[in-house]
Amino acid sequence: MSLSVVVLTHNSANQIISCLNSIQSLASEIIIIDDNSVDNTLNLVKKFKAKVYSRRLDDFSSQRNFGFAKTSFDWVLFLDSDERLTPSLAREIKSVLSRKEYHAYRMKRLNYFFGRPIKNGGYWPDWQTRLFKRSTFAGYLGKIHETPNFRGNLGSLNNHLIHYSHQNLSQGLIKSAYWTKLEAEAFFQANHPPITWWRIIKVMVWEFCSRFFKKKGFLDGYVGFIESLIQAINRFFVYQQIWELQQQ
Repeated sequence: MSLSVVVLTHNSANQIISCLNSIQSLASEIIIIDDNSVDNTLNLVKKFKAKVYSRRLDDFSSQRNFGFAKTSFDWVLFLDSDERLTPSLAREIKSVLSRKEYHAYRMKRLNYFFGRPIKNGGYWPDWQTRLFKRSTFAGYLGKIHETPNFRGNLGSLNNHLIHYSHQNLSQGLIKSAYWTKLEAEAFFQANHPPITWWRIIKVMVWEFCSRFFKKKGFLDGYVGFIESLIQAINRFFVYQQIWELQQQ
């Protein structure tokens, strides 16, 4: 069985080489779906003989589905440019492609924030269903936290995926600006109730307490505190942008 890998990129020059190196021995075909990168991303992928398509990101499901339509082989794996397969995960994926009992596989994802792996605050095991038998995959649904739609049985892999989310605050804020806008638009289109100041305070406090205390983010020390705080601030970004849309 052969594998197509779909990788989403957007100004990914500092990440894409490591990502593609992690799949090079496994992939029969690499499909790059690039969201108008203005850095060196597209030059860097040339040596991997990837098929590159440019498409402006409107939502993550549409972007992945566009990539899926370009694939050719029996199995399809979806990755983002800031994700990596560990060698053990790559070997495990290769070993399951010839099996018939499952039609999709999920894998745990280990998130790195500020260069450190985080296993508390709701970030682990962070299951991701990313590997699909092509004939049973029906596409992703949802604009941000996309959900895969497929027919058949779901298996679980033992080894984990690595996600280098952001290395510093600037990277984190850039990503937040990127996806909180999409989330706000989705809430607005779903007729979210009017935004009030007390609603914003409530969701920010709840998000921080949930991450830091209930989900034990404090066990990750200072980084656990900062990530809990960033997620609370992201709630503000989302709700403020909903409010702005409601004022139009």
